[in-house]
Amino acid sequence: MKLNRRSLIAGGAAVVAGSLAGVPLRAQSPVSLKMASFNVGGSWYIYATAIAELAQENLPEGSRVEVLPYQGGVGNPILVNRGEADMGLSFSALSNWAYNGKVVFNEKAENIRSLFGGLNRPHRLGIVVRKDAGIETLADLGEKGGRLVTVQRGGAGEALARMALETYGLDYEAVQKAGGRVSNVDLPVAVQQMRDGQADVFIHNIGYKQPDVMELALGGKVKFIALGDEQMQALADQYGLQPGLAVEAGEFEGVTEDVPSVGYPTGVIANANMSDDVAYAIVKGVCENPDRIREAHASLAAFDPAKAGEALRNGNVPLHPGAKRYFDEAGTGN
Repeated sequence: MKLNRRSLIAGGAAVVAGSLAGVPLRAQSPVSLKMASFNVGGSWYIYATAIAELAQENLPEGSRVEVLPYQGGVGNPILVNRGEADMGLSFSALSNWAYNGKVVFNEKAENIRSLFGGLNRPHRLGIVVRKDAGIETLADLGEKGGRLVTVQRGGAGEALARMALETYGLDYEAVQKAGGRVSNVDLPVAVQQMRDGQADVFIHNIGYKQPDVMELALGGKVKFIALGDEQMQALADQYGLQPGLAVEAGEFEGVTEDVPSVGYPTGVIANANMSDDVAYAIVKGVCENPDRIREAHASLAAFDPAKAGEALRNGNVPLHPGAKRYFDEAGTGN
């Protein structure tokens, strides 16, 4: 997809509508929207710019969508809930946590609604273990300790580490009492500690063929392990993670067969006060042009409009009424 470079403005990308094609009859007044994404040049910024360009084609002439280059997975639901952004990209699980006020969110984000989900290959819970550590399951950390490393507190990756331990009745203190150690460090440091043999287990949310994880897997000194089926289902039930995923065979060096996992794709949320007709127009513009979405970024090849309204792909956050109307009319609603 060719993005309109002339639409770049200070602080974000602005997209101005120039067509009324496909606009619901009651949505004829121009609207001005802000869409939260993440850093300029990053994948989420590219996603958001592509979505904004498609959305505007179904909005009234003169409408404007500004892509904000902030605040990422944890910050975007907060911005949308407060009305500081009308819509934004969000990981499905983090939308769930925000809506319910849990994990890394101290208050319920009751003003967010989902527009659509399943944009990309989901990030997955990755449990990477050094082969010489003698650890086969996370339960071993509570029995014989081990040097666990994950990222800094406050982000999704660190939250996943705590959740994974919790499914075995463990926490950081239990690992330490068993003679182990827990380190919260920046991601590059965590990878380097594993490579240097200073840590035994690394837990994080990993993207498909994530470069730093590919680097870690080089040399065949690590392996990926899975949670048990019961533990993965608990994460799906309690925290809105999508089951049935895997670290795929051939994705990283040494992975010769799928390693079952859970995770979350990226979706789009909106403030509950967005009009039903505007929400309908945005969802229609995106879901009826899947090829253009997929062309915008390689990781969007997984987008399937027929599944974009599914509850799990949206973190079990209620669909915006305008989105629900579109999926019901398309015959793809839950």
